[in-house]
Order: sequence, then structure tokens, then C-alpha cells
Amino acid sequence: MTILIEELTREAARQAYDAGATVILPTGSIEQHGSHLPVFTDTLLVTHVAREAARLVASRQSGRSGPPPVLVAPTLHTGVSHHHLAFAGTMSLPATVYVDVVSELVRGLAGHGVARILILNGHGGNEHPNGTVVQRMVHDEGVPVVIASASYWTLARDAMQALGVYTRYEHVPGHAGDFETALVLALRPDLVHLEARRDPLAILQGLVHTARPGAFARAGGTTDNAAGADGEFGKLILEAAVSSVADYLEAFAKVPPASGS
Repeated sequence: MTILIEELTREAARQAYDAGATVILPTGSIEQHGSHLPVFTDTLLVTHVAREAARLVASRQSGRSGPPPVLVAPTLHTGVSHHHLAFAGTMSLPATVYVDVVSELVRGLAGHGVARILILNGHGGNEHPNGTVVQRMVHDEGVPVVIASASYWTLARDAMQALGVYTRYEHVPGHAGDFETALVLALRPDLVHLEARRDPLAILQGLVHTARPGAFARAGGTTDNAAGADGEFGKLILEAAVSSVADYLEAFAKVPPASGS
């Protein structure tokens, strides 16, 4: 059986949910990533990590019968990206609308009996809103679901530390810099235009959550010029991220179901 909800029939989805499958809901963005990366960079990366992590969990449990232990929902492509609207190609939802959208998706999954949902994030601007969704579901509404939210680079922090990522790259994840460029080079080198890289106009502190409107535009829209981006190193980072997320999913599956689920 496929790990992708979008490829399942309604009967197969019912079977997987009843068997206790965890669902990953990836959240990305469509926003400018400098002059050298595609606008769906965040979506590309988080979708890859989510799907490969689900497949890795399934392969680790190859002797298990029945549906896959982890399913992946369609990635939410549009995120909270108003800080990039100065640049063409960016599409954004206000944070309040985004929280409502993700909340409805979670309610729908929980209503069908999904016991555990991991909101796996690939865009810095979604981190706080995703946390708000978790609070709303658990504390405000008491939706009967075990829910967690994390960015893939956060779950992979220890593994990336062991690889020397934080020594090699100053900005992790940064924005359209060494880190993200290395990952896109690993997955879709055909979409990377290294000759178009530019130096940022200013150093961004706090990255997405800047207190000054327009700061990203004034800085040129990137955190660094990606001069150190290396596709082979990017492959190692992605492998570390996939393995780390798979490890988390296996631990997450052991959390007792919420009352009423």
C-alpha cells in the first residue's frame, strides 16, 4: 500500500486509520528564494523528508502486516510568507487564515479517526502558527488526537551537529543560503542557478521573525550568498533529516492515544 493519502481509495484510507497509522501533514511555502532557487524550495524539501521518512519507518517494520505505519498527507504549499511579498513569485496566507486552514485539516483527520498527527514544517514563517494550531486543538478544543509540530531541521539537530553542519554553515536553515541551496542541489540541481547568486545587502538577525516590516526586502531576500553550498553534502544532510524524522515517528507512535480517539 502506498504511503501517500492522495493515492489511497477511501477504503484503504479507512483501513490505515483504523490500524493506527500516524499521519504526517507537511507544511511548506511558495516564496522567493533569492535569484538562484525555485519559489517552492521549502515545499520541495519538506515533502521529500516527510515521504522518505514514512518509507523508512515502513522499511524498518518490513515484517509487519497490514497498512503502512505512517501516511503522508498532501503538503500544504502556501504558508505564512508576507515578509517575502516584496518579491514576485511569493504567495502567502495571513497567519490567522493559515492557522484556520491547518486547524480544519487536523480536525478532518481526527474526525476520521486518525490518532496521531505530526505537522512537519519546512518554512520558518509557519513555526509559530503551527504551534498555535497545536494549542488550539489540544487546549482550546480538546480534539481527540495526539498532535505534534516540528520543523525537520529541528528534529535533525543532533544528527546535523554530528555532520558538522553548524560548523560549516553559519545560517541553518537560513534563507536561500548555503544550507537550503545544498539541499536543492542534492534533489533538483536542474532548478538551481548558481550563476545568479547574490550577496545579501545586510545581515538578518532573527531571520523570518523580524520586528521591522520590510527588513527582508531591504536585505535582498537572502541570509547569505550560498557560496559554500555543496550538493553532495546536501545529500548527507537530507539523509540525516530523513533518519531523524523516522526516529521521531517511531517514538511518537508509542504515545498513548488521546482520550476519546
